[in-house]
Amino acid sequence: MTALPEFRLDDFLRNSAGTSPNHLAVIDGAAEYTYADLARATDAMSAALIEAGVAKGDRIGIYMEKSWEAIVGCLAASQAGAVFVNVNPGLKPAQVAYIVGDADIRVMLGDSDKLDALEPGTIQTAFYKGRRVPEGDATDLAEVLSGSGDGRRRVALETDLATILYTSGSTGMPKGVAFSQRNLVVGAQIVSQYLENTAEDRILSVLPFSFDYGLNQLTTALRVGATLIIQHSRLPGDLLRGLRRHRATGVAGVPPVWSLLLRNTTSLEAEPLESLRYITNSGGRIPQANLDEMRRLLPRTRIFLMYGLTEAFRSTYLPPEEIDRGSECIGKAIPNTEILVIKDGRECAPDEVGELVHRGPTVAMGYWGKEEETRRAYRPNPLAPPELFEIERVVYSGDLVRKDADGYLYFVGRNDAMIKSMGYRMSPDEVENLLIASGLVREACAFGVPDPDLGQLLMAVVSLRDGVPESAAESIREYAMKNGPVYMTPREIIVLAELPHGTTGKVDRRAIGDTYGAK
Repeated sequence: MTALPEFRLDDFLRNSAGTSPNHLAVIDGAAEYTYADLARATDAMSAALIEAGVAKGDRIGIYMEKSWEAIVGCLAASQAGAVFVNVNPGLKPAQVAYIVGDADIRVMLGDSDKLDALEPGTIQTAFYKGRRVPEGDATDLAEVLSGSGDGRRRVALETDLATILYTSGSTGMPKGVAFSQRNLVVGAQIVSQYLENTAEDRILSVLPFSFDYGLNQLTTALRVGATLIIQHSRLPGDLLRGLRRHRATGVAGVPPVWSLLLRNTTSLEAEPLESLRYITNSGGRIPQANLDEMRRLLPRTRIFLMYGLTEAFRSTYLPPEEIDRGSECIGKAIPNTEILVIKDGRECAPDEVGELVHRGPTVAMGYWGKEEETRRAYRPNPLAPPELFEIERVVYSGDLVRKDADGYLYFVGRNDAMIKSMGYRMSPDEVENLLIASGLVREACAFGVPDPDLGQLLMAVVSLRDGVPESAAESIREYAMKNGPVYMTPREIIVLAELPHGTTGKVDRRAIGDTYGAK
């Protein structure tokens, strides 16, 4: 079969299923699915969505642990002309309810226990995996996927909205980054090009699909017809066993993943990962000592250091042959894009620190439903000629970098108070609101301190409500763990009688960070 033009995510599936229908597409635990299986299940799910009243452009939520069903949901939504919204499975009902309302999600695919934990009325129509959900209009996913469907495929343009990925903003609740079909397709084409992916690759999927970096493993695998292996456990021994059992050729991770892998040094020395062709890192800088150890233990594995900006999917990569430049180096722009270093509206000189600005076809459509925030981040290209100034948009990252005389970029830091821990980005406001919601905290200030494994270690300084004992710190932590994702729970909570305030009456974040950040 001649490959079709690649305009939409489900075009990847149609091409791979047409050329290699019996090739393994997905391994999920003990279950294995071919590209023919994936195409049939996608047809069935797409037909079920259309029969449920899903119209072109409607948002379909996917709230489940990473799985075969989640992959089918993404592809079926695309085939039905709808928009998939992968909801981080670590989020709790309150955060999920916010996303459901913000994106206007009416149909949700999810694990039954997760759907059952949502407040009644949060969603209108559910397709569940697992035991039956007792409330609402619910259909068993297993029943749907056992059918064949009719192959219905709505006509959609490459400029149509494909997915919304929720990422923490600098203040308040998370923002949804809107991606077109073209954004997803071009992103997969570019990444699979420089990683040299082929159908022979077996990619171990460690990261969640709600993370742009994790979703990119799925899209690149589909694009080249590779096998995606779903890794459910990130325990050190399980991760290594997954790499060995499946003879994985590629894996993507964030710095904490490599810290876990390095706990198996003795085993890696005794039995090297001969099949592992490449690894990629993004979501933070690998400590140089860890990078040196990985190079020693994986001498045949190509290591790609990358930088990813959710608002533009992928941005830079450092070719493995340049890895001696060190772990602070994030390389150069990915193919077919341009990275600018801007300060005061001009391009920076070599080694001058400025803001990373991304230009190219992977620049997303903007923030869903948030015009003001979109205008702040997505702006005219400051270096464009006057006649094009208002036509082309670039995205300002908020990250500070410098470019050396050879054109290689080095990460310097954030231009705002955002905290990045365990590969996740969060605003201090999100953490503080979660702590205050416990009913025990009067005021809170959250901040990150450097950590070699986590990127930043999340801490908080709080004052307590009247009558709450000073020993309440552990109770506050327990509330945060129960009502928020794990990465949003401070490792340490310091209790003060009063938080310091600046002249405007606001909590003095700088004073708190200077005083307690070094402890």
